Amino acid sequence: MYSKAFFSLVLAAHSIVSVHAITCNDKHLLESKPLTMPSGDVITMERFTCSNSISNSTVPARRLQPSSAIDRRHSLDPNTKRAASQCTTSNCVCGVPCFFQRCANAATNLNAADCTVLANSLTSKSGTFIVTAGQGVGFILQTCEYATFNGNPTQDIEYCFDDLGVSATELFDICTAAQQGECGGTLGALIFTNSQNLT
Repeated sequence: MYSKAFFSLVLAAHSIVSVHAITCNDKHLLESKPLTMPSGDVITMERFTCSNSISNSTVPARRLQPSSAIDRRHSLDPNTKRAASQCTTSNCVCGVPCFFQRCANAATNLNAADCTVLANSLTSKSGTFIVTAGQGVGFILQTCEYATFNGNPTQDIEYCFDDLGVSATELFDICTAAQQGECGGTLGALIFTNSQNLT
């Protein structure tokens, strides 16, 4: 019994470290500004492009089958829904579930406190933001960045701060401070990917 559980744990660990998180090659910063959160924390909001495609064509249309006990507890499934009443455009992905995709080793550990404060700040902020077609928007606090990428090359998307905060909390809970991670979702032709990164 113990050897079976140990084998499952080793297999799950191998599947986690054998994949790569989203990478933004040649990140080109378009805008950077301070953003004061309801908690009083000031974070940095950045808009950027990458030389590589940041779309994720493998975003599942349904819940991923869990590959480990960790995934079974934290699947980023529809319990992350938020009221679509925050939407102001027809290209809004507020309330769309962000399905866990993977964790990958980071070059160095993220600061757990930075990630926790950042995720909580995003969760407590009401309202939405726009992610321009083919671009990303990142929120940074010291060593931790949570970013969302718009995988559609022609349509902007609207996204809720609190939805990003919920997926950030879940990504940190699954991947911890030792790894980067990502989840993704779709709504028709609208594709988005959220990631936890080291700044």
